[in-house]
Amino acid sequence: MSPKYCVLFAGQSVQAQGMCKELWRIPAARQILERLKPTLGDDLEHITVDMPGPELAKTFNAQRAIHAHHLGNWFAYQALHPETELNGAIGHSMGVVAALVAAEAMSVEDSGLFIRARAQAFSDVCKAFAEPQGMAAIISKDLREFKDRIADYPGVALALHNTIGKGTIGGKLADIEAFAAHVKKEGWPMKVLVLKVEGPYHTAAFSPCRPALKSAVEKIAVQSPRTPVFMGTSGLAESDPARIKGLLVEQADHLERHFDAVRAAYGRGCRDFIEVAYKPQPITWLSDQLVEEDGKALAGVSAVAVKTGELGEKVQ
Repeated sequence: MSPKYCVLFAGQSVQAQGMCKELWRIPAARQILERLKPTLGDDLEHITVDMPGPELAKTFNAQRAIHAHHLGNWFAYQALHPETELNGAIGHSMGVVAALVAAEAMSVEDSGLFIRARAQAFSDVCKAFAEPQGMAAIISKDLREFKDRIADYPGVALALHNTIGKGTIGGKLADIEAFAAHVKKEGWPMKVLVLKVEGPYHTAAFSPCRPALKSAVEKIAVQSPRTPVFMGTSGLAESDPARIKGLLVEQADHLERHFDAVRAAYGRGCRDFIEVAYKPQPITWLSDQLVEEDGKALAGVSAVAVKTGELGEKVQ
């Protein structure tokens, strides 16, 4: 009997030039591309195949490309493996929209409408910054030990908590640099690595996105998922359509609790995790998420990473 999978979808930063060149040659994926174009953009094939890296990294392009990539890969995998069943779906940051599609809570077309509105709203906020803002990855043994100290430091905020030891802070670049200097001066056991992004996603700086996101969710249909969707905004399994819509709006300026979402999935019985992508990412984090307090791996976890190039083969 085939396992029931909990499917994972990555967030912004996984975009890469040519990421869907092979993907759109697969009929099932091509169908998804054509279904997305009316809402996500006629330039979708160009941005996912030909657009140079620096231009693709811009928020408006990256979010749209990643979402098309997510759905194309997932539906191509399902076409190859129609027996696949899910017992959960998790999306890191913007990946939650693909997770909702996989869980049959949202249509492909409505997901494109929402992601386009999200990408535009995030891009507009980035363009309005009076001074450079951004994010930095932070790496420690246990990030939970530093949450209060990060919260007390002026000008920066914890934006994403991805694994036990890894997360991301956001704020003005000057404040992030000052924080990094403070960490070094105080001798905290932590690395701070500035990321190449346009703004501090999931912080208060993106509160201006809320009206546009609220307008967008009012135009789409969300149903109760057929399988639990574990959302990073709450870190919990969500099933109520109205609450899901609210969380999609809140996500813009809310701490992304991906670590909690993955652990909640394990708590609900998910043991077999899968990610289908050009370059799988969140599947590689499981070993730093599903562990005991002493660092020992939680029992029974399996991780299947399927790359786009494998979708023409029988994956065991």
